[in-house]
Amino acid sequence: MLYPERVREVHPEFHGFRRIVALFTVLASFLVLVPAAMSAPRTWPPVDGPGKLFIHFGEEHIDDDDGGRIFPKVVKQSARYRPRVVVASADKGSDGTVELLEGWKGVMQRYDRAGIPYFASVGNHDRKAPPGVPGGLVPNGDLSNYKNIFADRPFPFGDAPPYKMRRLGPDTRPAGDPAGASSHYSFDYGNVRWIIIDNSCFGITNCDPLQNPSFPDSEGNDGQFEFLQARAAEAKAKGMLVFVAMHMPTQDPRPGHTDPTPSAHTMGEGSSPDNALFEQAAEAAEVDGVFAGHVKGQWTYSASGVPYYTDGGAGGEVYVGPGEEVGTDYGYWHGYRLIRVAKGGGIVTDTVPVFVRDGITVNGPKQVTIGDQVQLEAFGEQPTEEGPEVEALELRDPDPSRPNFENLTTPARMWTTGNRYVLRPIASETDDPRRHENRQTESGRFQATCPGETELSITSGWQTEGQNVTLPSEEGKIVRSIEGGPRQTEPGRAARATTLRLAQAAEVKVSVRRNGDKVRGLDHRCASAGGFSVPWDGRVNGDPAKPGEYEIRVEVLSDRAPILRKFEVTVGADGRDRSPRDGPRPIG
Repeated sequence: MLYPERVREVHPEFHGFRRIVALFTVLASFLVLVPAAMSAPRTWPPVDGPGKLFIHFGEEHIDDDDGGRIFPKVVKQSARYRPRVVVASADKGSDGTVELLEGWKGVMQRYDRAGIPYFASVGNHDRKAPPGVPGGLVPNGDLSNYKNIFADRPFPFGDAPPYKMRRLGPDTRPAGDPAGASSHYSFDYGNVRWIIIDNSCFGITNCDPLQNPSFPDSEGNDGQFEFLQARAAEAKAKGMLVFVAMHMPTQDPRPGHTDPTPSAHTMGEGSSPDNALFEQAAEAAEVDGVFAGHVKGQWTYSASGVPYYTDGGAGGEVYVGPGEEVGTDYGYWHGYRLIRVAKGGGIVTDTVPVFVRDGITVNGPKQVTIGDQVQLEAFGEQPTEEGPEVEALELRDPDPSRPNFENLTTPARMWTTGNRYVLRPIASETDDPRRHENRQTESGRFQATCPGETELSITSGWQTEGQNVTLPSEEGKIVRSIEGGPRQTEPGRAARATTLRLAQAAEVKVSVRRNGDKVRGLDHRCASAGGFSVPWDGRVNGDPAKPGEYEIRVEVLSDRAPILRKFEVTVGADGRDRSPRDGPRPIG
């Protein structure tokens, strides 16, 4: 079963079917990949992780007002994730002309150059409309251009030899396979079977007579419903997951249907019985996730325990009607979906927005005081200029008061503090388990704890933007005194390393060094005003320290110049304690 939007979006109707244990196992494995000290991540969601990564998007519409800007960015940025397979749910353009289909294919060549396989389903606009009829409006549009242009794609999408990649099947093209690109087919990668269904005729059943391969097929299936059931059953018998990709969803997840499509933007505009029939078939086949396009934007819903994803933000102009707006709270924004499948079957998904270069803006206070809770906001400018412009996509969770909140997806993002001792992240109840919990949060909230200056940054997809925040110290001195411990000690013997007396709160770091290199961290904290001692147990990497000269290094950090003290300590070779009572000799 596919899990909606990581673990963060706990929608009421999803509770009954989510395999929480499996999902948390996957997410926990991400945590071991995060280093102990982290600056702003290079990308979010992370590129690396357990299992296989897939990418899905739809509504590329290369000739829409902004499709020529958005779609190439979707391809370019998603390719940087190095997915195992890309699946596109169409529409590729406004009509199935040679020019538009070839143009779409040209943009997708970036995946070919990167060695990333891609497969596609058929959209209603991918079928050629008769002369004088706008593209996409004819249920029985001509598929000839489509079959010819994509015939050179690897089988089973086209007629060329299959991809020669480990764990990507089928391995050969059957002798009886008809010429031309297929409109319905299936392929496997690892433990996942993808089944591509053609409902571009505003339905599935009425599309069956227009299929390539035609029905009845070589396996005896009389239509796509039988094809789905047979291919899914075969995969389930092997213990595989089953994903379905098609163009039209079975439900329109928007709260009100908008112009220019005032009726439900589904099969038959809501009139086709195939909407209910497919949901029943997907449940019976134990489908783990259904991916579609057709509605321009990003939404999700569930039906009979099966999650559905409408990822229609890959280029086409969004339909914003009266009373609606672009942005996170309505689902009208542009991006693509990451799907990571672990070996054991756990699945994590993310929706990733695309932005113009340097397109993220951060808003928030630049100076705070100890005890303050800092709330930052961030907005992303998407590459829209002609259609409904998305100039400030809110990088936050959707507003829970929205009537279709449970259907809204969240733009992927992660906030990182450059110094967790100055500004500590405040996690939300729905925070991403993959984060470094001491440094990162989705919430954008931080607790001011120690004087100093740090950068708070947000990363979404492949872009990062930050803002420096200062927490000033109070007037007067910060340190009253810093004293060392014994000048000599013996291996493995506990002793006082240093004693500090602070006049006000500050970040304190105490470490053991030898020959200039750090060999042991003893303490690192935001210390309150007052006195405290830091011990050293005489050990390095768990073993008694080897005899020789060591240095106790004490740093007091704030918004002012650092205060540094160094003390020399000799670890003796025998068991006698020759430490003088007056403490160590300062060396800096």
